[in-house]
Amino acid sequence: MSFGPGPVILSLSQWTELNLSAIIQATATASALDTIESLLFKDALITINGQTSSRADLAEQLNKARFPGTQAAISFKGAVEVPADAQKPLLAGSVGVFFTAVVKLPEIIRDVPPQEKLTASINVVIAEGESLSKVTPDRKVKELNAVIHLGAVQA
Repeated sequence: MSFGPGPVILSLSQWTELNLSAIIQATATASALDTIESLLFKDALITINGQTSSRADLAEQLNKARFPGTQAAISFKGAVEVPADAQKPLLAGSVGVFFTAVVKLPEIIRDVPPQEKLTASINVVIAEGESLSKVTPDRKVKELNAVIHLGAVQA
């Protein structure tokens, strides 16, 4: 009997990008907060633009340009990761990502919907959580440092 390949375990940077995309592309603040809750340790240190922040602040900053029903197009421009243990590179370490997200706003001006652009650099320290499965690692962020800028896109 053959069961095929096992689960695909994402690299630390792939895991970070996947989770940040889920937060930014969430259609409601509650969805973003749920993703943040599953992403961060309860006592995680969060810093946004040099200020100590909360999970709610993080969700608000990453979804500031969003209106109900709008979609964000996210583009990761680069990532760097440093595993905490070279023998177990997929379990824990530090990751830095840089991305932009463009949101088309619901109103129309001169036949063109205005857009907001979120530009961010986010660094995270990932540690092992308490995994219920021995097959896939449980990772959580214990530190998150973000530099976030939101501005209008000029047509």
